[in-house]
Amino acid sequence: MDIQKQTEYWHTGSLSDIDTADILIDKNKLSEGMFFCHLAIEKILKALYVKNLSEYAPKSHNLFMLC
Repeated sequence: MDIQKQTEYWHTGSLSDIDTADILIDKNKLSEGMFFCHLAIEKILKALYVKNLSEYAPKSHNLFMLC
């Protein structure tokens, strides 16, 4: 596994999701914006998981477990 590629993959996805969240929140689509905030947090946690543990991130959406 290429740790840097995996970390960049999750980091890039997180940045895209936070941009989407910003657009949705600006358009008063708060629930949808918060969903994308959740996705952004999940992906940055997965980037940290890969970086720190040198293994693939689990297929989970549970932020507490990823922490």
